[in-house]
Amino acid sequence: MKRREFGTLAAAVGLAATRFGRASAATDPLEATSGKTVYFRGWQFATDVVQSNVKRYNDAEHGKVNYATITGDYPSIMEQSLIAKADLDVLYANPSSAVRYSEGGWVLPAETLPAIADIKADMLPTLAEAWTYKGNLLGLSYFVSTRGCIHTNLLAYEKAGFSDKDFPKDWDALYDQVYALHAKGVATPILPHWFSEYFGLSWGFVMEVLDRGNKIADPETHKPVMTTDANGAAYKTLAQWKKLWNSKLVPQEVLTYNEAAYIDAYASGRYVFSPQQIYDLQTFNKPGRSQIAGHSTILPVVDQPWGLIDSAMYLMTSRTRPEAVTADVKKFTSWYGYKDNTGQIAVGERWMQDNMLFSAYKSIMDSPVTEARIKQACARPADYEVVLDVYKATPFPTGIWRVVWSEEFNSYLRDVLSKFLLNDGDIVKTITAMNDQISSLNDKYGL
Repeated sequence: MKRREFGTLAAAVGLAATRFGRASAATDPLEATSGKTVYFRGWQFATDVVQSNVKRYNDAEHGKVNYATITGDYPSIMEQSLIAKADLDVLYANPSSAVRYSEGGWVLPAETLPAIADIKADMLPTLAEAWTYKGNLLGLSYFVSTRGCIHTNLLAYEKAGFSDKDFPKDWDALYDQVYALHAKGVATPILPHWFSEYFGLSWGFVMEVLDRGNKIADPETHKPVMTTDANGAAYKTLAQWKKLWNSKLVPQEVLTYNEAAYIDAYASGRYVFSPQQIYDLQTFNKPGRSQIAGHSTILPVVDQPWGLIDSAMYLMTSRTRPEAVTADVKKFTSWYGYKDNTGQIAVGERWMQDNMLFSAYKSIMDSPVTEARIKQACARPADYEVVLDVYKATPFPTGIWRVVWSEEFNSYLRDVLSKFLLNDGDIVKTITAMNDQISSLNDKYGL
């Protein structure tokens, strides 16, 4: 059974013609002219799409962009490449990594691009703010998403006697319902955000604290603000995690999952709830890809948001190179991260159509084409508004992400949270240790 094709044939043909059209070299400001290689690196996601986009740039603009995929601990690997002054000109980066790279003097801010005024005018203000550090926009939009919206398997949920009116309104109500589902015979009611990627276990903790209305560190001073009070968000989160882990409702193997295994596990239909990416609605509702196709929704925003803003930019490095090559780096970044030579945000539009990756650009997000694409991924017509509401309410952890020590704290958080679960750790001691680590990092960097 095939999914509905999006759009009309005429629109598709028109878009293709525009995308693959090319202005004459004399009037094309994005044409590469140095004749030298521009090195572009990214993490492992839809690499066939990336290779195709790069080929189109090279063919249309006489470019010599060399793309390769980096596997493993991406932030650490890229930092080492930047320190070593490796062949690296353009790269993916999450905001937290981008700030660190900026402090290292390794990136060229987007402010240096000729079209920066137009770029900023088209950006959603919340994203422009999240991606700005010390007055500089660090990069251009790759994608924006809500990581940790609560995907819900309607087949299992309704089979257990629940309906939309029973949807939990906050994290504590969600956990209560997990145990109620188990009492009704559901063996594994939840797949928590505890997988092994650098954005797994640690981000799972961060999102719950933010969703509960608290912060981990102050957005301006970056001083720790978590309390050991039993009513505090950090305490409540760890208390729920301890209870869930000790209940044996979550298999220990989840701590070893990579993201692909984590997605596959929920798509198997074994779980009722799981904090996942908002764009994976299309994955979970796709026949042949998911055992719950057409029956996966996300919980609406009622008493709190769900998840946190997950986003990435295209950054330019500041490594020493001839001016003509730097000019080509800027041309490629502008073409790839904003508008191509035809005036379309072609790469961003393609990410939306092919993978439902949201964009920081208003012109993409406000488009009726985008609305139709999101609706195509939803199980039910009313879910479109739920998706928008969840997305608009999603918080950004400024206090621990827009600071130079972000990745160091993230690595620490992964380790301490894993030990907390495996060793039945003490909640107060764990929170105290987290706060002490933040204070230590502030001292290290003179904050």
